[in-house]
Amino acid sequence: MIPCPECENKKHLSAMEMTPELVAEMAAAEPVTDYAGDSLVEKRLAVCGECPRLIGGMTCRDCGCFVQFRVRHKSASCVNGKW
Repeated sequence: MIPCPECENKKHLSAMEMTPELVAEMAAAEPVTDYAGDSLVEKRLAVCGECPRLIGGMTCRDCGCFVQFRVRHKSASCVNGKW
């Protein structure tokens, strides 16, 4: 079986101890030109937090994003249409 080149290129990320708290901190520091606003971000995070497709409290199984980043963008949407 041939390894996934994308995964092979990102092996260094697996060495980092990524936690939902660290990802949230990183997301909060990211400049966002289309910020959705605190209220909408919290609502979206609540929906994602209840989703069975969420891995480790931070990664969407379907699109692969860190939800803490995605929910902050007004123009973003859930790939499953939940928000």
